[in-house]
Amino acid sequence: MKVELIKTFHAEAAHENPRERGPQGRMHGHSYRLDVVSTGELDPERGWLMDYADIKECFRPIQRQLDHNCLNHVEGMEETHLEAVRGWIRARIPKDFQHFHDVRVRILGDCAFKPVWLPADDRLGLPERIGFGIEAAHYLPRVPREHQCRRLHGHSYRIEVGAENLDALERRLRDVYDQLDHSVLNDRGGLENPTSEHLSRWIWDCVQTGGIQPTAVAIQETCTAGCVYRGE
Repeated sequence: MKVELIKTFHAEAAHENPRERGPQGRMHGHSYRLDVVSTGELDPERGWLMDYADIKECFRPIQRQLDHNCLNHVEGMEETHLEAVRGWIRARIPKDFQHFHDVRVRILGDCAFKPVWLPADDRLGLPERIGFGIEAAHYLPRVPREHQCRRLHGHSYRIEVGAENLDALERRLRDVYDQLDHSVLNDRGGLENPTSEHLSRWIWDCVQTGGIQPTAVAIQETCTAGCVYRGE
């Protein structure tokens, strides 16, 4: 019985593409999904192809070189587009990685302004709101030097903002997107220490300055971490 196993890893990384024009060429960041694919014949005794823990042990050293880092600074990374990242990873897969077949690399964000109207969520206590994403880099200058967030890295941020007038809010959020997307957040006034908490307050103030009263700002920084700001 031949099977295919997929073990998923994530990397939060920054990069720039000097050959690209416009925003795409600026320093920015993404949340990357790395799917490690293994194929082969099922072990008839154990009933599996291999232990997922073995995949994790083989791949984690590679993931650590990418995660919370700037891809342009990674040794041996000559280009930073998706196929180049995939090739860099494949070249570093240990030869004793049994059953390795391929690695698939993709960005989790939209890479465009695609606002979505969302209904109220009673479970999370969130009002009607508009969600959209940005691709941005940042670093946190006030954490200890050895902390991974002190390094320049990036995220595919998911942002949700609530307000009574969603039509007017959507127009204002386009301006927020244009200011933040494909940028280093630290370069924006008021975001010198761009934690998710400070970013949510910055967006709140930006929306409010445009004459719209927000009711909540939710920031999803990674697939496992986020925060909600509801004003003072």
